[in-house]
Amino acid sequence: MIRVSKLNKKFGNVTVLESIDFSVKKGEVVCLIGPSGSGKTTLLRCLNLLEIPNNGSITLGSKMVSFGKKPPSKRDIKDLRSFSGMVFQGFHLFPHKTVVENIIEAPLIVKKKKKAELTEEGEVLLKKVGMFEHRDKYPDSLSGGQQQRAAIARALMMNPEVMLFDEPTSALDPQLVGEVLSVIEELAKEGQTMVIVTHEMNFARRVADKVLFMDGGYIVEEGTATQVLEQPKQERTKEFLQKLDE
Repeated sequence: MIRVSKLNKKFGNVTVLESIDFSVKKGEVVCLIGPSGSGKTTLLRCLNLLEIPNNGSITLGSKMVSFGKKPPSKRDIKDLRSFSGMVFQGFHLFPHKTVVENIIEAPLIVKKKKKAELTEEGEVLLKKVGMFEHRDKYPDSLSGGQQQRAAIARALMMNPEVMLFDEPTSALDPQLVGEVLSVIEELAKEGQTMVIVTHEMNFARRVADKVLFMDGGYIVEEGTATQVLEQPKQERTKEFLQKLDE
C-alpha cells in the first residue's frame, strides 16, 4: 500500500528527515509519535507532496515517485495526492460555504459529477461522522470538534486509499477531543488505511497496528503499540514516554 524508502528532507541546510524507511499495509493504522520538531508533520506532508523530499522514494499503491535527480512532475504530484486524503490541525473549511458545500467542493471540480448526486453522497458521509443535522450551517457557527468532523468527511468524499491525519485534535478544547477520536476509531474498525500524527497515547494504544517513534528526523523505534508504548527498547523512546507521564 505505502512504501517509503531512504527518504530525506532538508529545509535549507537543516536536515529534518534522515533515511526514513517504513511501510503501511492495506487496512493498517500507523501512528507517528515523538517530541515537537522530530519530523512527524514533515513526513506526513511528504506523503502527499505538500513538501518535496530531497532524496529517496515514495510508493503509494502501484505508483512510485523518486526524488533527487529532478523534481516530481505535475502528474506525479496529482497521482500521489489522489491516493490520499489529508486532515490538518486547523480545519481549513471555507467560511462562506455551508458544511455540505464544503465537502462537495473538491469532487465537484475534480470528478465533474452533478451537484445533486454529490450532495446525496456527502449527506451519507455527514451521517457517518455525526454531522448530518449541521449540513446547512456555516463553519463559524460550529464547535472545533464539529468543524474537524466536517473536515474528515470532506477528505473522505474523494474516496482516498489512505487517510493522513496531522494531530487532528491538537487545536481542540479537551472536552471536544473524544468526539473526533471516536470518528477516527470507527474508520479504523472499518479497515480504512491511516497514518496519524498524534500526541494522544491512549488513542494510539487503541487503534494503532504499528507505532513509529520519531526524534531528530529519524525513526528511532518501530513496532506494535504494545512494543513501543509499553515495552520500548530505545532509551530515547523511554525518556519521551516517561515525560508524558510526569
